[in-house]
Amino acid sequence: MSTDLLSIGMNFERWQDAVEAAIATEQLQVKGEVRGGQLVQFTDASGAQINILAVEPFATFAGFSSVSRAFADVTMLNDVLALCEISDAAGNEIAAVTANLSQGPLLVDEGRLEFQPISFTALGMDIQLYSDAVSYENATGGVLGMAFSESAQLVDIGSGAKELNASLDFSAQVLEAEYRRNALTGCRFIHATVDGLFPFDVCIPDTISAELPAPGSVIVGRAVLAANLLAYSGGGGCGGSCACGSGGCGGH
Repeated sequence: MSTDLLSIGMNFERWQDAVEAAIATEQLQVKGEVRGGQLVQFTDASGAQINILAVEPFATFAGFSSVSRAFADVTMLNDVLALCEISDAAGNEIAAVTANLSQGPLLVDEGRLEFQPISFTALGMDIQLYSDAVSYENATGGVLGMAFSESAQLVDIGSGAKELNASLDFSAQVLEAEYRRNALTGCRFIHATVDGLFPFDVCIPDTISAELPAPGSVIVGRAVLAANLLAYSGGGGCGGSCACGSGGCGGH
């Protein structure tokens, strides 16, 4: 099972099961044409997303409709993974991260896109919770508000030593948390807005905590970072007849 799927309430044993369930809803949206195929997206009422690239190299990847807002220079590294150099409103760089970008396959040949409005969500995989900043710092010696993308660092130094991915190690303080329920599966998950190094949301399985993380508590761990460009639009509805089919979309 994909742990980033679990973070948004999709408790499927296989990616293929998630794709087939999304197709069965007849609520897929074609986001654009890619090399003779399609980029298709399913968005659940909870904000959970499944992105399907229905053309070679065929990929499926999770996303989320985040409430956070940031700005970044965006460069596609492959059909899905983007290098995002995040800036503040004045254009000063805050952090460089890699993220699975929902519109990525449509932008892979576009080159560097500067100062794009973008939203980020950390889809939690290996997560711990602390009651407050003092408890976190005493227990770990870590710095609150940390965000580290190993793949962004590898890109910066030009190293090909490891395969690049969208993992992010982070710590952030909870501003607000709520339960959301994935309509595709009926499973509940936790969505939080946080105070971190840059603006992003966090989604985690509700099995991590018996109750909602309180404001001021700390979320720390590793996540898959998902992103959406906010100023990009394209495509339209396709109902249940998208070209993906039952065998053409593998897991990314």
